[in-house]
Amino acid sequence: MRILITGLTGPVGSFLADYLLTLPGLELHALKRWRSDPRPIAHLRGRVTLHEGDIEDPFAVDRTLAAVRPDRVFHLAAQSYPSASWEAPIHTMRINVEGTLNLLEAVRRHAPQARVHIAGTSAQYGTVRPDQVPISETHPMRPASPYGVSKVAAELSGLQYHDNFGLHVFVTRSFNHVGPRQGDRCSIQTFCQQMAAIELGQQEPILYVGNLEPQRDFTHTRDVARALWLLSEHAQPGEVYNLCAGQATRIGEIVQLVLARGRVPVEVRVDPARLRPSDEPILLGDNRKLRAATGWEPTIGMSEIVDELLAYWRDALR
Repeated sequence: MRILITGLTGPVGSFLADYLLTLPGLELHALKRWRSDPRPIAHLRGRVTLHEGDIEDPFAVDRTLAAVRPDRVFHLAAQSYPSASWEAPIHTMRINVEGTLNLLEAVRRHAPQARVHIAGTSAQYGTVRPDQVPISETHPMRPASPYGVSKVAAELSGLQYHDNFGLHVFVTRSFNHVGPRQGDRCSIQTFCQQMAAIELGQQEPILYVGNLEPQRDFTHTRDVARALWLLSEHAQPGEVYNLCAGQATRIGEIVQLVLARGRVPVEVRVDPARLRPSDEPILLGDNRKLRAATGWEPTIGMSEIVDELLAYWRDALR
């Protein structure tokens, strides 16, 4: 069975490849931008066939689909940071919307039998009142960032190709994913990176933070990878699934976990540059539809996530 992954170097892509390589009978391919950081996939060299190209380039995407003719496609390539979408909304739309359309068109031409996963986000729901959680897939979408808007458009494009052309498309609305190799844009990553830098004397003993009040539903990327494969096996075409742990953690509580595991005392200080124009107070997902379809359960909790990320950043910065 041939598998194609877009966004291999992103927060989830390399972990998905790691998981798929443990399964028998799979041939892995990936679309990779020439300018993407190769470090997250250094261990995959020789085990995944890389096809150079940008998801924004319809010719490169078409050429890759024609060469691979995959049986399954995991579309993870995206501009995936809400904060960056405020700075570059048009760029975000081009990658997330046009890129998805480029992929769907190429699948329609060259691999119409493929099962296609489109990665969406909980940011599509926008601001949700505490009495409206946990959020189910039927909750109205009113995104509060350009990133969220772009992912609504990408999801609806995928469902339209299912309805109009019969493609086997399923969508995940993923809540917060976190794990090593993710970079430093996610809040937990910045906290752990800063603590490691302070311990090594590379930063003054001040932990800079943004808004600590929001509550978010975090899932480790290894658990996410397993869920994506199970959905590719069992998801119904034309359906949407929340991908989440089903438990929310306040950002301030994560800071406290980092402080408790730090090796030196630090001051916590709010950095105005880390505050967004808007922040959803709580994003807590209902994962019952995913669990019913696949039997999936998360296995890695927040304490383990913080422990792993601190170890990762201590090693990376050393």
